[in-house]
Amino acid sequence: MGTIFIANKPFDIEANVVNWHENGWDATSQYCQPTAVEANPPCIKSASGFDIPYGLKAANYTPRFSLRPALRSFGMNPPLDAVKSVIKQFVLHHDGCTSAEMCWNVLQNERGLSCHFIIDNDGTIFQTIDLALCAWHAAEFNPNSIGVEFCNRGDANQFRDVYASGRFGPVRDTKPCKINNHTILAYDYTREQKESFRLLAKALTRLLPNLPIEYPQSSPGQQAWGTLDNVFGFNGYLGHYHITAQKWDPGPWDFKEFCRQLRGANCFPMWTRPDPKRRADEKPEIPKRQDELMEGAKQLYLANEARAEGGFFPVGPWGEQRLWHGGVHLAGSEGAPVFAPFPGRVVAARFGPPTSIGSANFVLLRHDMTLGKSPAQFYTLMMHLQDSSTAAAADQPPWMANVDWKKVGVKGAVVLLDEPIEASQVIGRIGKAGPSDLSKAQVHMEIFAKTPIFTDLSNSPWSLIDGTAGGRFCDVDTVQALIDSNKDGTFDRQELATYFSSGDQSFYFKVTLHVSEWTENPSWTDALRLPKEFRSFSNDQIAQLVAEQITPGLWWNDAVAKHAKLPPDGTVYHYHPITFIRWFNEKLIEASATDTHIVNRDDAKEVPADVTDDRVGGNMASEKEIVGDPCDTSLGLEDMVLGFDAPGCAP
Repeated sequence: MGTIFIANKPFDIEANVVNWHENGWDATSQYCQPTAVEANPPCIKSASGFDIPYGLKAANYTPRFSLRPALRSFGMNPPLDAVKSVIKQFVLHHDGCTSAEMCWNVLQNERGLSCHFIIDNDGTIFQTIDLALCAWHAAEFNPNSIGVEFCNRGDANQFRDVYASGRFGPVRDTKPCKINNHTILAYDYTREQKESFRLLAKALTRLLPNLPIEYPQSSPGQQAWGTLDNVFGFNGYLGHYHITAQKWDPGPWDFKEFCRQLRGANCFPMWTRPDPKRRADEKPEIPKRQDELMEGAKQLYLANEARAEGGFFPVGPWGEQRLWHGGVHLAGSEGAPVFAPFPGRVVAARFGPPTSIGSANFVLLRHDMTLGKSPAQFYTLMMHLQDSSTAAAADQPPWMANVDWKKVGVKGAVVLLDEPIEASQVIGRIGKAGPSDLSKAQVHMEIFAKTPIFTDLSNSPWSLIDGTAGGRFCDVDTVQALIDSNKDGTFDRQELATYFSSGDQSFYFKVTLHVSEWTENPSWTDALRLPKEFRSFSNDQIAQLVAEQITPGLWWNDAVAKHAKLPPDGTVYHYHPITFIRWFNEKLIEASATDTHIVNRDDAKEVPADVTDDRVGGNMASEKEIVGDPCDTSLGLEDMVLGFDAPGCAP
């Protein structure tokens, strides 16, 4: 166990951490510090009494850190929520050194630089500066990043046998890596270093909500091994070489595998077939073959179109009317587990007793992911879940372990949360819902986004249906033409059932833009008075229908929207959830079959003279330090404190 500091607040994590309060390695100090590497570093006193690092000229001296530009008004003590809001990148370096102490000496005494963390050969993590402050490790990317230096001598051709004696930690493997088209034979990282960093990242996933477990990709599912075109638009974990072609660190670090270990395996949202031999801990993980993926998706389509008897996409909640319906109902076994299809964060949930339409319990997930070079923020909603808050602790979904449901408020009220969750984790269990004649075990699944996503991918199959003009009702001709068989301008249950059981796939890749059915406004009572389907209803009948069948499910209000980073008016882009899961994972399977990044050890050559690691070369502080990330230019103080939507910004 160890303690890290964010905004002067201590947080215990599972990894072995030594912080500057414990060993004195304080990067905010303007003095040189004796080390075992150099007992008397030859630093020079400035006129003001500070120590000028001996590798710098007096005229070039500045403090070894700065305030983050977006938080400058808070001084040295910004609030925790503000710090959480600005950190969105974690830059990995290797130091070219043989020990953490040597790295510290180079940074503090020789070069006048800093890094938030240094990881020694044995996996010990040294924190040298609060994450609230701007360390000097990645030039103009410092304002919104944190950084780590891994102890690693780097070039295995130049420094042969440096680890052979065991003096500098365990013997290391060597690995060829091809970075910006330069093939280099590098020392790998120790098992202890990899495990320590995994534990650190796991802790930061909970503590830093704007730092997703993502890596730079050259194509969907493939790690980028060169400098990115739009680094400011990337959120997640990246290497020094991803931000500048003058660096090659962290060399052979496998970002894809690192992220895979932390975020879990993508999966289907539920089991579709009973299997008495299935273990309780098994998950419906996405298969590695295209044909098996398509078969799994087929079973989910059937769970909706053939078994749910309603709740279709994009219209027909409970299988009637022209009301927009942003998701699908999936029929299943009551109490069966519901799984997170992607890694993300639980941002809102509700658990309580049954309502007039059965379960109104839900879990809302937010996902910040990247597919190829396309960052995306989207949401998964699982509605009509069993009340897990009353279950024994051992039977509750894992994410609920940190929530005291006895203290969060009125039972059945919406609870605002920020709980990280791995893909394939259980998030709830199938409940029973529906009007009396359609009541059955089922879950409503929905995937939506605030803005169109993945539009920059080549051959994107998604096309938009703009339904905003019709309010809560669909008046789009292309939709009505497919379903309204008697051409009376309305949909009845038989028409919807007939169409969705026909096997037609016209709506699978449509993206529908309309107000969510879960919002209080625009007024449901007013909306139902307008269409011809409800003209025979009296005002009292409409009010009763709203009270019994609609109001119990509503949850999207201003407070939820602000917390979850959703639009207050509830107008979002809805994707067919089964098709979305199928397509997203199809892209990853295709990428794994066409990986062209092949590196031959025999091709390794000397590191080019103008490409360095972090022991020498390159000033990692910058005049742009005072500018900050251009993505932040429109953010006000309230945005900083409350957190902001930062899935990336345009080039």
